Amino acid sequence: QKMAFSEVYGALQTKVIDGQENSWSNIYGKKFFEVQDGTTESNHGVLDYLVVTSREFWAGLPDDVRSQLETILMEVSQVRNDESTAVNEAAKQEVIKAGGVVRTLTDEQRAAWVEAMKPVWKKFEGDIGADLLSAAESTGN
Repeated sequence: QKMAFSEVYGALQTKVIDGQENSWSNIYGKKFFEVQDGTTESNHGVLDYLVVTSREFWAGLPDDVRSQLETILMEVSQVRNDESTAVNEAAKQEVIKAGGVVRTLTDEQRAAWVEAMKPVWKKFEGDIGADLLSAAESTGN
């Protein structure tokens, strides 16, 4: 069932839902930690941002401009990713400082989660592709 992001706090508070999955900055900023019994840090996801353009536009750029843009995009992406990581780590520390419970999975617990998810991966293999699922799994190890 879909739920508007703005409804998550109230739904946690009234036990309509018993958990959510978000970045630390959202968990802290939206105060979700106040109305749930803790947060399990599973490190299961990635939050990426990307720059999108058409092949036609990109191919139409002079080689030197395209090369400069590639360099700039790589540099800016690294800085922004580092900043995002720092913001999320600071938010996690604020959750802890405010009394929020953070549970970190042991290697054994994480392995159990991975095993529990394998039937779900299989279910979506036709849509996603076995090669992509395999690549994602190997990246997480």
